[in-house]
Amino acid sequence: MEKLYKALTGILLISVVVLYYLFFSSGVKTQSGSSVNNGGKTVKSETGVRLAYIDLDTIEEKYLYFKQKNDELEKEKKKMEGDVESGVRKLEQDRESFLKRGQSITQAEAEQFQQQFQIRYQQLSEKREKLFAAHMENQKKAFDEIQAKINDYLSEYNKKEKYQFIFSVGAGNLTVYYKDSALNITNEVLKGLNASYQNKGK
Repeated sequence: MEKLYKALTGILLISVVVLYYLFFSSGVKTQSGSSVNNGGKTVKSETGVRLAYIDLDTIEEKYLYFKQKNDELEKEKKKMEGDVESGVRKLEQDRESFLKRGQSITQAEAEQFQQQFQIRYQQLSEKREKLFAAHMENQKKAFDEIQAKINDYLSEYNKKEKYQFIFSVGAGNLTVYYKDSALNITNEVLKGLNASYQNKGK
């Protein structure tokens, strides 16, 4: 799931850069030194822009839907690896069994076995590639679904909170270099995400 998480942080980073550009290049004026309220706390903003952030490490650890998709992908990966390893073991067992015949193996039999071995090896390689491609596609779908659920929830959430920007922070995610913990809405968003997930029974 590490690639999924990196993809999630990457997309959110791009989104933040685009939002910054659109917002500050659109000529929107804000009042300097205004205050914003966040969960009962008044937070000073030099630009008057309401900002908040969510911690993606916490989302990854505690968002139930994220954990469900992660578990599904891990099980799929283990099954894929098990199928390939089983095929490799069978191929090796057949090779050892054939070689045990020693001097009784004829030239024609050796050539035929070599040909069949190569065909089976190629088929196994192709199977692995197909399984890996399918796994990557399922990983992408999982990412898209998680991203959509977070975006949908934040869109609804922000109808009331009215933040101009909601950033994401996390290990390896350089969206921001400094964060005021008073602006951390991760737990509130996480609670809403899990409640929405559980209520829909998905």
